[in-house]
Amino acid sequence: MASRKNLKKEIGYVIGELFTECMIYTELVPGADKKAADEILIELMNIENEFIKRINHTEPGNAKVYYRKLYKDFDESIVKVLDKMTKLKK
Repeated sequence: MASRKNLKKEIGYVIGELFTECMIYTELVPGADKKAADEILIELMNIENEFIKRINHTEPGNAKVYYRKLYKDFDESIVKVLDKMTKLKK
C-alpha cells in the first residue's frame, strides 16, 4: 500500500487536472455552459475534500479493505464527473 501522503498527492493531482480541463473549457469554448461547468467545479472540490478526510481518518480494522473501497469509490466519483464533463461538450 502506498503512503497516505502519496495517496493525497495523487488525489490532488487528478482533481487538479479535471479542474483545469473544466476551466479551459469554460474559457475557450464559445457558448460554453458556464453554470453547469461551475457546478462540476464545486463537485470536484467536494470530492477532493471528502476523500482527503477519509484518508486522514482511516477506520480501525482491516486497512487493505478500507483502502480498496476508498480507491473504488474515488474511481466511481471521477467517472461520474467525467460523464458530466463529456455532456458539457455536446
